[in-house]
Amino acid sequence: MPILLDLQDLSFPAANVAFFQREAPLVLEVGFGDGGFLTSVAQAHPEWNFIGADTANGSATRAFKRVRREGLSNVRLYHGSGLFLLRNLFGDGSLSRVYVNFPDPWYKKRHASRRLLQSSFFELLSVRLESGGKLLLTTDSEPYFRQALILAHNSGYYSITETTPPSATLRTKYATKWYAEGRSFYHASIQKYTGHPSPIPIQIRKETGMHHALLNGSIPAVTEFDKVVHHFEDGHVIVLDVMRMIGQEGLVFIARTHEPELVQELFIQLRPARRAQADLLLSVMNLGKPLATRGSSEAVRAVSRWLTQRGLTLCNTNI
Repeated sequence: MPILLDLQDLSFPAANVAFFQREAPLVLEVGFGDGGFLTSVAQAHPEWNFIGADTANGSATRAFKRVRREGLSNVRLYHGSGLFLLRNLFGDGSLSRVYVNFPDPWYKKRHASRRLLQSSFFELLSVRLESGGKLLLTTDSEPYFRQALILAHNSGYYSITETTPPSATLRTKYATKWYAEGRSFYHASIQKYTGHPSPIPIQIRKETGMHHALLNGSIPAVTEFDKVVHHFEDGHVIVLDVMRMIGQEGLVFIARTHEPELVQELFIQLRPARRAQADLLLSVMNLGKPLATRGSSEAVRAVSRWLTQRGLTLCNTNI
């Protein structure tokens, strides 16, 4: 199986065996950086399965090269939000450990909502961790650390033990630099002893088949385009631009969808329909392997509405 997870091929939630073709304790690292910590722990525990998530392009590239170079078969990487995976991909009680090393403290007050470690995080984690499962937290920000421990304690789901950081966390690129600068580090083992009293459902519903619409009319001539913003429950779509296809009849709309912990860039194509029931087909292209979600459905809806405002008629849709 490839090192990089292709969420298009997985169900939500996904079974452990879907990632690794074996049953083993499942470990998640949120924010793997260059992959140094993840690979060192994976080498030390070949009997565990590891999934790492990071949103940074450079981190994903460096970690991928490291995992491939080390030949680790028990590591998978996801280029995206770890919170998205925690909420949507992992079933209840499926995780044995979660590592969070040096999360961004988002010091500015207006950015506080971007912090990973919030009350809602600890509620969700209590459902996804197995009984006795642990969150291992390491940071150089004492205010963030203390706040996180208060939130974990107040949730009522965890026992907390403060210890010195594991040596592996201090051998990473930035930890080594910060240690040389004399910074202090803080570490806690946050162990689940009970969970949220009711299940916390997945938030992103992966739908069967990519969304499309059938329309009657002619492909409009586009000489100018103003971006379109379309809002829906828990998200929004921005249709950024439209391009005319070269060498064939059609348009391609560029859209960005925003859903909880998931941002997708979509290419939505309008072209002549191959079947007789309509003149034109509007569909999400497979470039970048987008997920079929509420967001992609709403993106097709937004473009369809823009087209009908220019004289086309909507005759069939799966949105």
